[in-house]
Amino acid sequence: MRSLAEYPVAAMDVIIVTNTLQKDELGLLNRLCRETLSKKGGAVRSFGDLTDGWDLTWCHKPIIAREFIQENHGRYTHFIYLENDIRLSFLNFCYFVEYREALRGFGLLPSFVRVEYSKSLGGFTGSDVFWPVYVPVQSHMVLGDMVLANMPNPYNPLFILDLELAAEYVQSPSFDRQASATVCRWGVAERAAMGLCLENVPTPFQSRYVIPISRKLDAAPTFALVWHMPNNYADNPRSALGKVRIDRMFVGAGELQDDSRWSIANSTAITADDLDDERQRSSDESGRYHAGVASNAAADAFDADASLLAENVPALSDQYYLITHHDTVVFFDSDIRRVRHAPFGIAPWSLTIELAGQKGRLLTRRKSLGEVRQLSVGRTDNDTPTQMIPTNFDRDIETFSDGSIGIRTGDHYLGSDLDGFVRPKDWFREWERYRLVRADTIEGLALLRRYSWLSHTDRRVHSLAVQPIDFGKEQPAESSALAASLAPGAIAFRRKIVFGPAALKLIERRPQIVFESSDRALGQIIPERVKILDSNTEAQCDFSLFRPLVHFWLGNAHSEFEKLRHSLDSLSRVAGLDATICITSTQSGPHLKQQVPERYRSDALFLDADRTGAFAGIHDYHPVVHAYVGCTFSVDLKESLIGLLLSLKGGLVLAPGLTAYASLTQSGGSDGPQL
Repeated sequence: MRSLAEYPVAAMDVIIVTNTLQKDELGLLNRLCRETLSKKGGAVRSFGDLTDGWDLTWCHKPIIAREFIQENHGRYTHFIYLENDIRLSFLNFCYFVEYREALRGFGLLPSFVRVEYSKSLGGFTGSDVFWPVYVPVQSHMVLGDMVLANMPNPYNPLFILDLELAAEYVQSPSFDRQASATVCRWGVAERAAMGLCLENVPTPFQSRYVIPISRKLDAAPTFALVWHMPNNYADNPRSALGKVRIDRMFVGAGELQDDSRWSIANSTAITADDLDDERQRSSDESGRYHAGVASNAAADAFDADASLLAENVPALSDQYYLITHHDTVVFFDSDIRRVRHAPFGIAPWSLTIELAGQKGRLLTRRKSLGEVRQLSVGRTDNDTPTQMIPTNFDRDIETFSDGSIGIRTGDHYLGSDLDGFVRPKDWFREWERYRLVRADTIEGLALLRRYSWLSHTDRRVHSLAVQPIDFGKEQPAESSALAASLAPGAIAFRRKIVFGPAALKLIERRPQIVFESSDRALGQIIPERVKILDSNTEAQCDFSLFRPLVHFWLGNAHSEFEKLRHSLDSLSRVAGLDATICITSTQSGPHLKQQVPERYRSDALFLDADRTGAFAGIHDYHPVVHAYVGCTFSVDLKESLIGLLLSLKGGLVLAPGLTAYASLTQSGGSDGPQL
């Protein structure tokens, strides 16, 4: 009431609904209204004959229908419903008014983050989240410097309506106590406060409520935070809520400023840096893909010990990441030497399970290339890990009809708790069941995201876009890191990852992404082609890497630079090509770089003509165009290169002095420059 009294508005009437009939309590409430609200109107309305005390939360609905809509006559512009322990500042209200207009055309509504103060954490925490939120995999849109994103749990203990929203609300199922139960499984009081949260939700959003998140700060601005004043979650050690500090709640909003990566945190996909590490290894290690990690964790985890860790484990193809009941990813935390779980995009992809029938083993892996290592079993009676041999499948696997599994060692099951740790349990319930995501699917998504790929089906170039995801559960858990509450029908848009004309599931035991093997003898680390099994049609969709490189051989004459600028000027007029240029010359790289227009300068490759043989990195471009300086590029060059990749031919003469290759060869043609 103190906060509402500070609103500098033309008129405000505050109505307190209560179920008390005690005169002294009613007198106290009326006195507080007079003292606190001053000239603003205040009234207390008592509903003492309720069958269920929770029905009190629905007693404001007739006020909306009658006093705010039917009898308004221009006095009120907004209706605010507040639970009694929420501080809604005027800044909060102004934020709603401004963002309501900005979001009107998108069918979305500005929402709030309920926060509490935690003495132990020394800051405000989120009242309604169990986990940090990885923004790119939540439904979102970008508006200026802000990302407007769904929260996994969209619950707000308040709602604000203008006249247009109020008219929509009173006609919706959410306005009725019984009908609202068909919209959401929330409790009676929570449904009374949900307003239009789950009504008329636009695709692909899971709710109509979105939170602004700064792309620069990875944080919600202060004006979107409302204080839950009792702090009863933050100060309760038995509650998993109120434990994520607000400055650590959001992750990844800044990634939407560029195309650096999708939801692959610490991805195991191979990068150029990894290849450099690999080249420093001895030749007999060149076939290994994963770096090892040693551990000696506490006895209440599934542990590993450096002295007994199996090294050089022969890797099979049947490897999976584990997805918990909370829609989080199980990983090995090498810093504290524990097995943990965290949201998709935040957890590193550092632990897999390899299956062989009804047996399995846990393997640790890192981003860089190297060996796989197996986690031994930590016993619960002492710290002695179980001795094993490299091929020992030491876990018993129980499989269920929905495809989930239980992981058992002796009498103990692998269980994932709300504190983010994985422990052995002597029981088996929902938190001990795991769904499986193929390791090669996650690694494939990283490559689809990082590079551009030409679809052989629609002749278009695609790169995997950020999009909302779902792990396929019919009823997400309250503690889900992805979607605790969904509008009816919203889940269907999140079950598959869409890539051009193809779609694939995250939860799928079959291989769905198959890359054409890279030729490491040539230093090639990026596959040239990929086949995707479309989960909608069961058809195979073919794609080719579309990463054009235009290579010039540059002589020493000054006129060569004028010819190069002419060629690059014509190349810049080819719409949508986005090619990298490569110049081979005896002249120094820094000097050459200054001669190249800024558009091409940052990604350009400069090769020494005195060197012979293959040049590092050049084989990872596809297709490659060899061009004499001074040549003119046709405006339909992109279409010609697309035709070349689709025809699967080796080479194509485009024009005098221009030859394109679907795969880089050692020569630029019979009369082209020698590489």
